[in-house]
Amino acid sequence: MARAPLVLPALAFLAAISAEAHGLLPPACVSAVVACAWRGGRIPAAWALAGALCALLRGHPPLILAETHTQRTAATVVGDVLRSDDGTVAPLALPDGRIVRAQLNAPVVPGERLVVRGRLVPFDEPRNPGEPSRRALALAEGLAGMLAGGHVVARDGVDPYDTRAWSARARAALSARLRAVLREPEATIVAGALWGERGTLPADLRDAFQATGTVHVLVTAGLHLGVVAACVLGLLRWSGVPRVAAALAAIPVVAGYAWLSGAHLPSERAAVMVCVGLLARACGARVASWNALALAAIVVAALWPASVGSVSFALSFSCVAAIVLFAEPLAGALARSALPARVREALALTIATQIGVWPLSAATFGLLVPYAVIANALVVPATALAMLCGGATLLFAATPILGPVVAALTALDVDAILRVTAGVAALPGAWIAVAPPPLAAIVGYDVAVLCAARLLFTHRRWAVALLVAASAAVLATTLRLPDGRLTITMVDVGQGDGIVVRTPRGHVILIDTGGRLERGPDVGGRSPAEIIGERIVLGYLRRQGIRHVDLLIETHPHGDHVGGCLSIVQALRVEAIGDSGQRYGGRAYRDCLAAARARRVPVLLVRRGMRYATPDGVVLDALAPEEPLLTDGPNDVNENSVVLRLTYRCSTCSSPFRMLFTGDAGAQSEARMLASGAELATDVLKVGHHGSAYSSTPAFLAAVHPRYALISVGRHNLFGHPAPSTLTALRTVGATVYRTDRCGAVVVEPRAEAVHVTTMIGCDSARR
Repeated sequence: MARAPLVLPALAFLAAISAEAHGLLPPACVSAVVACAWRGGRIPAAWALAGALCALLRGHPPLILAETHTQRTAATVVGDVLRSDDGTVAPLALPDGRIVRAQLNAPVVPGERLVVRGRLVPFDEPRNPGEPSRRALALAEGLAGMLAGGHVVARDGVDPYDTRAWSARARAALSARLRAVLREPEATIVAGALWGERGTLPADLRDAFQATGTVHVLVTAGLHLGVVAACVLGLLRWSGVPRVAAALAAIPVVAGYAWLSGAHLPSERAAVMVCVGLLARACGARVASWNALALAAIVVAALWPASVGSVSFALSFSCVAAIVLFAEPLAGALARSALPARVREALALTIATQIGVWPLSAATFGLLVPYAVIANALVVPATALAMLCGGATLLFAATPILGPVVAALTALDVDAILRVTAGVAALPGAWIAVAPPPLAAIVGYDVAVLCAARLLFTHRRWAVALLVAASAAVLATTLRLPDGRLTITMVDVGQGDGIVVRTPRGHVILIDTGGRLERGPDVGGRSPAEIIGERIVLGYLRRQGIRHVDLLIETHPHGDHVGGCLSIVQALRVEAIGDSGQRYGGRAYRDCLAAARARRVPVLLVRRGMRYATPDGVVLDALAPEEPLLTDGPNDVNENSVVLRLTYRCSTCSSPFRMLFTGDAGAQSEARMLASGAELATDVLKVGHHGSAYSSTPAFLAAVHPRYALISVGRHNLFGHPAPSTLTALRTVGATVYRTDRCGAVVVEPRAEAVHVTTMIGCDSARR
């Protein structure tokens, strides 16, 4: 790396920070000291020790590790204020310097000093298989935890001298000015292009940008800072300012623009690289280089060491590294075409970017976007124009004639962007949901990319073949083939039910699909139950590589059990739906049936005595409801839940495995099943109605006599579930209890000699 002397120091600096994050700092420091004995290793060793020191001094904020009781605290709003499904969301700085994400009951403004009441809670580690760590994502943003249930008790105005809120206050003022002349969603798109605002983007538009691989245009990064630098250079050169002076004058403008956008990781990385490029331009050197990328990595890591292990860090630097490696050779390869030079350059940059980021994007978002090159080639130039027009709109907003004209031009450009994203997203196969490739596959792909870059100048065909082979290998790792075992996963959906049964040969049965009770207004035209069901249950299915559902059972039509049905029917191939057949007006249930009709999915009425069997030996017997349905109680919808007994006889098991799924069935339904004489003894019981006091009667539990009892229940739920009486009754029959509020997702696997139960979060189940 003679031409890039900063690369090796940067790698050593980052390695030391990563070692500290994983508890490996002592051996890393010892290795660095040993490397000093080697003449060529002294500089990297010094940088490694500098990285270790930086990680120790600035590595991580003091995290909130345990939930507190409700308390009052002073706080200051130090960032952007967003509206969410649950009210106002804003970052608050606490008196001890920690910053938390707060859910508040009232609107606030950046810089406002408050007294708030709420609970300080830590961010979650993954609660379901394959989920990203919310704690790691928040740590990369500098957040120590959350303030849940925040109520604004008192206000003390805005502190104009609090520098922490200056950029947020500036963005809020610019946003208000922009929305005074532009309607939605154009205003949000322009705000996203100018300073990265996305909080008010409608879900369908956000999905369209995601599905076309163009969501990066709404995050302030290299494109945006490059446009700013180009504009400043162009204006100064047009005014007669010499090249060196113009390049140097653009540096503080670029740095200020990165600060205005919030100084998040992509903008910090881009600001460093653009500033280095401007210095190189002033000196007559190469603008884009490995040294610039290495210096950017050092600066970003030094500013916020916790970001080094984040997905944003990896995506940001993978993108630019691929551009450095491939943009120039690709532009040369396209030189033989009849395309204009600017088009060739744009295509080369787009293709290079996709080479660098697609495996990481697939792992992060669970999507493959085959038309990303086409979409970006059209959207990126339009976004640059939207920035220019948007800036002019802000500048001339109050001008009587010019202001409306510029605003109209801005709206036309944004409408073109929206038409492109919507049109590309509507193409056949525009996006493909995939299970995330493992880290090892991504690392192997990156090694292959580096090798291909070396071959590109001398053996172009071999380089292309290597890239294709590496891509195919990564895609192969996204397949989730049957493993020959029966796996039952009770997904942690909060206060609801969502259970996934995967048979030994890969058949899939869903028993409820998550959600929540529909006791509030719709959000963006959608039931809040559907939003939760889609995010958690459909997200889990996609991460597991499930694209086909053999049978979807909705035990009863309440929103906390049918919330994910609509999105699952729309996104996956569902063969049949089993339903209790009760009339109910909840939106999630009605939308589920409408989607089933639209896709011609048969809806089957489930009654006692019906049986469903898969070809690999998994049998479901319906034990409830039975005719006539119960109609004389206060909770008839719950009491008429579908109750299923699963039986599986594996070749190596000493006895059949049985599990009972009871939905929200209560005491009346349990009494009916007892009176029917049905065989109820099971190994595992999915406890009815989230462990409420109205289910799990002593007589029923005595007949079931489960070894393990699973309770799907939300943390801090308002119903007091699970009831102490239910927990006592379960302990009386000797059941080991697992509950999602304390254990996260629970996975049950029958094996030759015993039933194996694992949880996402360590919990002493026997004493819960």
